[in-house]
Amino acid sequence: MAMMWWCTGSGKMAGTRGWSRIALPALCAFLLLADARAKSPDGVLLITIDTLRADHLGCYGYRLGATPTIDALAKQSAKFEHAFAPVPLTLPSHAALLTGTYPFYNGVRDQPGFRLPDDIPTVAEYFSRAGYATAAVLGSPVLSRRFGLSRGFEDYDDRFEASTGEQEAGLPNIKRPAGSVVRLALAWLDGKPPGKPFFLWLHFYDPHLPYRAPGPFRSRFANRPYDGEIAYTDSALATLFAGLRSRGLFDSSVIAFTADHGEGLGDHGESSHGYFIYDSTIRVPLLVKPASNVAPPFTAAGGSLKSGATTGAGDIKTSVSLVDLAPTLLHLAGIPVPSAMQGTDLAGSVISGEEPRPHPVYAETMYPLLHLGWNPLRALISQKAAQPAAWEAVKYIQAPRPELYDLHSDPGEVRNEYSSHQAEAAPLRDQLESFVRAHVPAKPSAARAPVSAETAELFASLGYVGEAGAAAPSFTTSRRDPKDGVGEHEQLLRAAHEFQARQYDAATRILDEVLTQDPQQPLALDYFGTIQFLRRDLARARAIYARLIQAAPYYPTAYIELGHTEALLGNREQGERLYRRAVEMDPSNPRPLRELGMLLLDEGKLEQGQELLQRALKLDPADIFALNALGEAAARQEHYQDAAALLESALKAAPKAVPVRLNLGFVYLQLGRFTEVERLMKETIQLDPRQAQAYAELGVASVQSGNLAGAREAFRRALALDPHNPMALQGAQAMGLAPGEVP
Repeated sequence: MAMMWWCTGSGKMAGTRGWSRIALPALCAFLLLADARAKSPDGVLLITIDTLRADHLGCYGYRLGATPTIDALAKQSAKFEHAFAPVPLTLPSHAALLTGTYPFYNGVRDQPGFRLPDDIPTVAEYFSRAGYATAAVLGSPVLSRRFGLSRGFEDYDDRFEASTGEQEAGLPNIKRPAGSVVRLALAWLDGKPPGKPFFLWLHFYDPHLPYRAPGPFRSRFANRPYDGEIAYTDSALATLFAGLRSRGLFDSSVIAFTADHGEGLGDHGESSHGYFIYDSTIRVPLLVKPASNVAPPFTAAGGSLKSGATTGAGDIKTSVSLVDLAPTLLHLAGIPVPSAMQGTDLAGSVISGEEPRPHPVYAETMYPLLHLGWNPLRALISQKAAQPAAWEAVKYIQAPRPELYDLHSDPGEVRNEYSSHQAEAAPLRDQLESFVRAHVPAKPSAARAPVSAETAELFASLGYVGEAGAAAPSFTTSRRDPKDGVGEHEQLLRAAHEFQARQYDAATRILDEVLTQDPQQPLALDYFGTIQFLRRDLARARAIYARLIQAAPYYPTAYIELGHTEALLGNREQGERLYRRAVEMDPSNPRPLRELGMLLLDEGKLEQGQELLQRALKLDPADIFALNALGEAAARQEHYQDAAALLESALKAAPKAVPVRLNLGFVYLQLGRFTEVERLMKETIQLDPRQAQAYAELGVASVQSGNLAGAREAFRRALALDPHNPMALQGAQAMGLAPGEVP
């Protein structure tokens, strides 16, 4: 394996005099771009497909799929053969893509406990300032606005609750089907101001687990469901591109097509993504089609085309990063590239087809550290400075046991050559560490964010395990090597899947196996304790959560869970002490503040409890538990207007939350808003017909509205469900119902 003359990023070729042979093509590309700056495209369309491997597309050599639309786009685009995601996870990868900055700069290192800081601009903000109409349509709530990516977008469609009716039958409300994304996108284009250029980002989530493509694609790809999801997405893109052509926008728009990361599919023992940084999960497709009304068309060889022809710049072999895309799109739109962006502007290559200057490509995953307490990974892909006919590059992975791969001769990364090439690996390690030092900000961005119960549940339903690892995303090589734990991680993923399906016996069997091998495994203990809690075996849950604290004393959730269990067992002092410890450990987490506040309210310490709940709300204004508890406290103090406002906010955040509805109905009764009580309780009964309190409140409101027959029926139903319901008993007695008339 040749390890000589690797790119240093200096712009000169080692061992030669003068400028390298990339200088003349770069100058030509510069002149082309200078001429193009006087014009601007009609629009810029950014398409990101979640979890899409480049090697599962026809244009990248795959023969078992069906991607004619994407393959046709590749023929009209600059196709980057070797594009890489900086992180193999949806949120941090998109944060890097949309800001043109590395994860250690923008601070978004993992998901879901991170949020893009407000002081890191997005590419949409630059387009908006340049007069573009801006919008995004998301395929999944994993990128909802609470993660900070919505800045600069006039319309950021993450409204998944409203789109429930669009979901495929049986598909959980975690995916918006590709066809729906396209329909919403075309509707937005029709509604934007006529003649105004646009920047539109479309995020498609279909190839992500669970793989459940619509009927014909599911049956055609029954043995390859991942390919079925890709084929379905391709068919939706055909509708999108046809819509653009019919509106005269396809040729005159810049179109960038890529993915946020790939999928393990069993390579290196990884079924999903996020755990390793091999090419199976970080190599992504990247196609960039320039606008025909801005850039003169060129063939792959650089020759000009006949009038009206549209083709791409050809195949670009140089390694590039998704961090390079934001500056490239701005340049292609004639917008100055801000100096704060750290990516390389590839617009010259998109226009001319010439290879860009080779530059180091960085990748990392903090997932093993933050979720499992194991070692994080980071890598540098370095390429020969001279451009040979065949692409040649090496990848160095920094880990407790480092790895070195010749990506040209070993694209599957199955031969770790570190032990036999340590002399060649040492400069790459130094280059990697120098690269990080050169790009890390003087003051790191504060990107950690609280994780609500709803968000944790969402990510768990997508197959991600919880965060039970280290508290901070710092790099080290002193922890367990992920290579040694991949089998254990796969077991945890299976246990998490069974847990989400409420198959607690199956989950317990897997967790027992994990804990036999690794008795201190924090995630296994966390899941195991939660299963005992859900089974109401509080004594056993307490014992397991105590073990969890011993195994992971840095894990705030362990203290919260044990505190909650102790409080339910009547050990309220101990519960309070554990909650306070969790608050000390993670002041940015609203959950221990909320739990402690609710505990104090139950003890009658209203002022202290309300103060803690208000602090929780500052961290998470949509925390329905805090809003509901504060509403209850205000009602207890007969501050009914305040109570109504708090409970209305809770209901807006969680329209189907029955306890919130019942509390709000009670408050409305005190305020004399009887018509609203009737409406609210009828809706609540539709959600859960077993709620005796809903019938009782409906009965009281019906009496006040003069609907006595309806009131009698409501009280009867309430008492049939709960013969001891105080409100229903009082109402029935007030109406003079005989004991025989009451069930």
